Formats: sequence, C-alpha cells, structure tokens
Amino acid sequence: MISCEEQKKPVKVQQNADDYIQFVNPFIGTKNMGHTFPGATVPFGAIQLSPETNKVSMYIDGNYNPEVYNYCAGYQYEDSTIFGFSHTHFSGTGHSDLGDLLIMPTTGKLNLDPGDASIPHSGYFSSFGHANEFAEPAYYRVYLDNYNVTAELTATERVGFHQYTFEKTDSAHIILDLMANIYN
Repeated sequence: MISCEEQKKPVKVQQNADDYIQFVNPFIGTKNMGHTFPGATVPFGAIQLSPETNKVSMYIDGNYNPEVYNYCAGYQYEDSTIFGFSHTHFSGTGHSDLGDLLIMPTTGKLNLDPGDASIPHSGYFSSFGHANEFAEPAYYRVYLDNYNVTAELTATERVGFHQYTFEKTDSAHIILDLMANIYN
C-alpha cells in the first residue's frame, strides 16, 4: 500500500538467518539419467568444475553408441572411476557437450593414455569411492585411490580453482588434456 501520510512506526525488515545451502545436495540427479553433475559451480557461473567418470566414444565402428547418452553431464553416480576434472558442463539438459579442459593429477610412471574403465590400470584414470567423495554448492572433494591424491575443486562466478594434495612422492604429475570432451 502506498500513502502520502507520515509513517507512525518504523518499517521492520524481516531478516532471514536461515542457511538454505545446508539443504542442497549436489548429487541429486547424478544417477538414473538425471544428467546432472556434483562438481563445483555457482548459479550462472562461467565455470563448472566436475569429475568425468568415464570416457565413452560417440561412435563405435562408425555407428552411434547409445551409451554416450548416459554421460551428458560427464558424471554417473554408479561409476567408480574418474578420468579427470573438466571445466565446462551442462546440467540436466539431456544433451551431451562440453567437458573441456580436462585435468588429472597422477603419481608414479607418467601415462598419457586415459585408458578404459573396464580394464583396471589401463590408463591414467583412478578408482574412487563415494565414502571419500563430498560435494556442496561451489565445492567438490574426492580421494583418488590409485594415486593417493585428494582433489578439491571450488568455483566463483568467473573462476575455478583446483587444489591437489599429494602424499609424499617424487613423481607427481598434472595431466592437461586439451582434446578431451564429453563427446570425445
């Protein structure tokens, strides 16, 4: 209501002190074809840092591979492997694209082949367990079993940050795959 009359009481502004972020579960939609990802992002952010849990070719022997549709967002909760962390993702679209600028921390002998998730130790991918995985808005953390590395990702509106904590080793590597993408 608008009035030209002088206010007799000061207007009270209701302050909401509730922390609604505590109710957000980034894993919702990461299985059963929800096509979402649990990684670090903010609303309308330019960066969506998240793990890629498999590498599926779009074509096999010249024919479309329907399995590629499972990885529209690059992540499937049922998977137990991580091939790296990329910077761009669609969430909930049902269409695959992006998954660009893949980074993977490793240790030991350098292997530049991503490998095949169905063949253990065939490439630089790592196994992981959901007990060692955590996500909240703008933050993601996972322990990479094969390399004893804790990967942490966070994002702001325009920037994404990676932090990798390696156990003591003389052979730590950061692989940057500029050719990787979800439709690889």
